[in-house]
Amino acid sequence: MTLSKFLTYWSLTFAILAIWIFSIAVAAADVKDEILAKARTQFRKTQLKPIDPLATQSVAQTLTSGAMDENQQWVFHLVSEIAIPLKLNVKIMVLQDSMDHYLVHFVQGPRLVSYRIDKTWVKDAMAGKADQRERIHTAVEQYLRQEFLGQKPVPKGAPAPAAPPKPAAAAAASGEPAKPPGGAAGA
Repeated sequence: MTLSKFLTYWSLTFAILAIWIFSIAVAAADVKDEILAKARTQFRKTQLKPIDPLATQSVAQTLTSGAMDENQQWVFHLVSEIAIPLKLNVKIMVLQDSMDHYLVHFVQGPRLVSYRIDKTWVKDAMAGKADQRERIHTAVEQYLRQEFLGQKPVPKGAPAPAAPPKPAAAAAASGEPAKPPGGAAGA
C-alpha cells in the first residue's frame, strides 16, 4: 500500500477529524471566555467599595451647626422663643445664604424644614422696630404651626360672620308689631 492509496481512502476521515478538532477548539475558547467573564464579575463584587458615611443619614442628620455671629444668634433666640411655646421638639440652626438672608433650619429627626427670613426685617427688628420683630414672629409662628402642627393659617382681617337680625325679637323688644320679611305691612 502506497501513500497515495492510503490518502485516497482516508482523506475524508482526516478532513472530518480536522473539522471536529477545530470545532472542539472553538467551543473550548467560548467556554474559557464565559468562565473568565464570570470570574471578573465575582472579583468586582468582592472588591472593597468605598464606604459612604452619609449613605444611611438624611440631609437633616448631616447638618452641623457652626459658630454663629451676633445677628445669627439674635435670629436663633427669636425663633427659639417661638418654637418653645409651641412645644416643638426641633433642633434649630441659623445660616445665611449668598444674599445674606437668614435661613432657619428646623430639624426633627430625619425631617428638615427651612424658612428664609429677609435680612432687612432682621436689621430693622434689631434696630428696635417692634413692628418688624412682630412681623418676623408672626410669619415664623404661622409657618411652624402649619408645617409641624398641621394648623391652617387664619386669614387676617376676616370679620366674624354676623348673626342675621331677628325681626320678631327686635320688634317685641320695642313694642311694635312684627313686619313680614320682604314686604310692607298692610299692603
